Amino acid sequence: MSPASAAAWVVAVLVSVVSAVALTVLVRQRDRVRADLARTDPLTGLGNRRALHETAEPLLAREGRLGLLLLDLDGFKDVNDTLGHAAGDEVLVQVAQVLSATLADRGTITRLGGDEFAVLVPDPQDAELEVLAKRLLAALSVGGLHAGVVPIDLQGSIGVAVSGPDGRSLGELLQRADIAMYAAKRSRVGVLRYDAASDPHSTGALELLGQLRGAMDEDQLVLHYQPKVSGDGGRLLGFEALVRWDHPVRGLLLPADFLPFVERTHLIHALTRWVLITALRQAATWRAQGLQTSMAVNISAVSLDTGLLGIVEEALALTRWRPADLVLEITETAIIHDPVGARATVARLRERGVRVAVDDFGAGSTSLVHLRGLAVHELKIDRQFVSELVAHPEDDVIVSSVIALAHKLGLAVVAEGVETVAAADRLCALGCDELQGFFFARPLPAEQAMAWARAEGMAGQVVELG
Repeated sequence: MSPASAAAWVVAVLVSVVSAVALTVLVRQRDRVRADLARTDPLTGLGNRRALHETAEPLLAREGRLGLLLLDLDGFKDVNDTLGHAAGDEVLVQVAQVLSATLADRGTITRLGGDEFAVLVPDPQDAELEVLAKRLLAALSVGGLHAGVVPIDLQGSIGVAVSGPDGRSLGELLQRADIAMYAAKRSRVGVLRYDAASDPHSTGALELLGQLRGAMDEDQLVLHYQPKVSGDGGRLLGFEALVRWDHPVRGLLLPADFLPFVERTHLIHALTRWVLITALRQAATWRAQGLQTSMAVNISAVSLDTGLLGIVEEALALTRWRPADLVLEITETAIIHDPVGARATVARLRERGVRVAVDDFGAGSTSLVHLRGLAVHELKIDRQFVSELVAHPEDDVIVSSVIALAHKLGLAVVAEGVETVAAADRLCALGCDELQGFFFARPLPAEQAMAWARAEGMAGQVVELG
């Protein structure tokens, strides 16, 4: 080989080696870019769900705690529906910037999709996660968000979970934080830490729910009845049916022991049907025995939908009960949760002749606008104002104002939680229409309720409420 050919061969080899190295570098750079893109949310530039997993796994593998905040924007769907998805994307970018600036270097924020964001906080101190979550929500509520020239007011709800007590894998933490977040959204408290006691998916809750499905068929559920008397305490006007579970192992369970779990499942509709039919059948039996009263039944916020109307119709038909003698008690929470739906359902119940009461009035935050638009018949003043009526003048002012307001709106007023003769006398003086509480009787099984009415000389009275 001539010197020239040898030189050309060396140059060719060098060029080939350099090209191969350059290609390898380019391939690696391309792969890194692709990997970065695969871990990045293209809209906000934050990490995505894959990035969340890659960040969390090594943190969970080492000893120490890992906090997770799961944030969902309240009412964001309205932005998309009203202004369009382009405007919604613009707002999401601003939200990401606000959250990142507020979080600073304390944790890692990712966008999981839609209007849902997650924050990982390594080694959180006691109560630090709740404080940080409230700081993030406060930053969002300050204002400054906009879609074009349209100002946007957004609130959020955050669920909090911590590795160890709330789960050992990221999947478990996400599930628990999601449960807490939706509980915060329903209760409108902003931030909630996961609580296994109120988790319908926990082992104990699932076991209890499974048992409840058979409890209705095995006569383990019972109703106790608490009387409602006239404002002067002289006439029996009706009973309120209150469900109890005579559990074969745990004994008599009150609604607070199982209803919160049931309300998160479709089982609430079956339970509502059972209570309505059982209560009206009992009332029909009493009527045949000469005790004619109204019957009140509590309705869960979850049950206050169009399906309730069919359940009510079935119960009325099966028992041949007069609609005007049925009172359905709904809470302020039900009204706030879906004011439009509540108004429509209440209006249809009124058309059917069924009476509707707002229960625990004063304990929530019902708007007077909502109250004005509801075709209800009566208000039940929350017991927290009634129980201290005589001892606290401010409670007296609240109760007297509610009674006056209700009467001006054409509504009857029921005071629950009447426990003393002094409270009963004061409510009578204020013109309260109905009284209910331990002063008259505790909730009683059906036979004892009838015996109480006879002992008080109230059996046989005919009470027309229509």
